[in-house]
This record gives sequence, C-alpha cells and structure tokens, in this order.
Amino acid sequence: MLKLHFINVGDGDAALVEDWGPDGRVFRLLVDAGRRDVGVLPGSCRLTAAAYLRRHAVARLDALVVTHLHEDHFGGLGDLLGAVEIGAVYAGFFPRLPAGRIPRKGGEEKTVAGLIDCLNCWAAYAEALAASGVRSCEVWDTERLVRTADLEAVLICPDPVAAALQRRTWAALLAGEPVNGDKRWWSSKYRNPGSLRLALRCAGRRVEIAGDCYGAVWEHEAEPCGILKVPHHGDAKSMTPLLARRLRPSHAVISCSAAYNPRKDRPSAAAAALLEAEGARVWYTDSFSRPGQAPACWESVDFTILGDGTILAPDSREGGGRTI
Repeated sequence: MLKLHFINVGDGDAALVEDWGPDGRVFRLLVDAGRRDVGVLPGSCRLTAAAYLRRHAVARLDALVVTHLHEDHFGGLGDLLGAVEIGAVYAGFFPRLPAGRIPRKGGEEKTVAGLIDCLNCWAAYAEALAASGVRSCEVWDTERLVRTADLEAVLICPDPVAAALQRRTWAALLAGEPVNGDKRWWSSKYRNPGSLRLALRCAGRRVEIAGDCYGAVWEHEAEPCGILKVPHHGDAKSMTPLLARRLRPSHAVISCSAAYNPRKDRPSAAAAALLEAEGARVWYTDSFSRPGQAPACWESVDFTILGDGTILAPDSREGGGRTI
C-alpha cells in the first residue's frame, strides 16, 4: 500500500511518500522540503515540512530528494535536520567539503543574486548533513532510487550533459574561481528545466512528482499516470497540451500558495483546464479557490494506492487530509 501526502507548505513543494509493506515496515521518502518559513495566512492550514512530520510522529526518513536548488524546495531542510533522522539525501549537486561561500558584491542581476544566496545556503546544509552522518548522493543521470516488493522509485534527470555543466559552474563559484556572467545566468535559469523528477510505480499505477520541470521539457517522453504532482506550482509553464494528453492523470495536485500570482499566472486556470480536459480532478494544497469554489483547508492532500491499484482520493477517505 502506498500513501502520498502532498503537504501544504504554502508557496513551495514537499511530498511525503510512504510504502507500507505487508510486514508492517514503512519506507518513507520526502520529495522536497518546502521553505524554512511558510508564513501565516488566515483560512490556511499551511505548515512547514518539519512541523508536518512532527505532528504525524514521523521520526525517520529513509531518503530525501531535493529536486533542484530553489529555496521553496530545499529551504526547509535545515529544520528537518533537527526534527527527524535522515538516511540519505539525493540531489543534482553537492559542493566539495569544506565548502566555500560566494561573496555578494552588490548589483547582481536578480536571478544571479538568488542563485548565490541558494548556493551559500546549500553549502551550509551540505556541511550539516555531513556532520550528522547523512549520506549525500549526487544524481548525475536517471537512476533507480529504490525498489521494494511493492514500489519502484526512479529519479529522472532531464539532460545529464546540461546538469554536468551546471555542477561544474556551481563548483567553480563556490571555490572562488572566475565564472563568466553568461554561465552564472544560465546555471541559475536552468534550475527549473533541469529539475529532477520522481516516477513511482505501485500496484500497476504510476505517480509523477515533477518538481519544477517545465512541461515543454518532458512532453515527448511522458507516460500515462494515475496521480501527477503538477510541475512549477501549476503556472503557465507547467503544462502543455501534449503533456496533458500523454499523462492523462486521474488526479493532479498543484502545490501552490492560496494567493493567485498574476505576474507568473500561478496557479494557471489554463493549465488546470488542460488537465481537466483529459479527465483529471485538480487539487490545490493551499486554500486557493477558483471562481465558484469554496476554499479548502488542508494540512496535506492525501492519496492511498491499494494493492489492487485502487486510488483512494482525499474525499473518499475518512478525514482524508482535510482539517475541519
């Protein structure tokens, strides 16, 4: 039996995967860790990933996947280190230790300034992971993360060649080596399209947890799935008509803030419409509401996949992840 918890971390991503074996053992995998600070919003049940795990008495994660280095996906890792035991962390880049820090000179272009802040934070986290004895597993290409009697989990790297160039650029920056402006800018902008994706197979069902990987990047290779974690918070870049047709999910979860962002068209009504046209039911982790809908208050949007492949959605389970 597979349980999926798409945690309401506000404007960010965190998903807990639990594989419940017939012997009662549970393999737990967290995909992304949300932000360090999710803020407070009236009518929202958002909380940090660490707070969610504490509330549900999760003391150990067998693995944690960081899909890419944006703060809304890995910022909450610092609090997790003090809250749970972690077996291994998988990510597309780890710095050499001891890691340097990149100085901010002022005047950097916005995306480059954000990259510097993220790399410096990630370097500190990498040192903390090593000090805690957590295995750091750098993902260079598509690889199987785990295979149990019931579950297969595969990490998908969209472009290994581009990912290698990005790693070399970041390693040089942290080592204080000169890197030209074009490479800095590209290595920052490639974080989303280069995001790792996680594909799960359980009881004949496929689950896609797509990080922030833009729809156009993987539309030609997508396979039908039962449950989709929509990439990039369901914005205009998250979905293409071809991707929606190839995926045809029964359920699509958009991890997003309750507040619509018009500049980014996040979450996008057009993206949701593409999925619904292919038969998907669309869920939102935070208390976002579309016209004519009442907002929900979730701590997490939860699904269960039974041994016969039946998918239990939130409203078909008692409690169902909804906080009343």
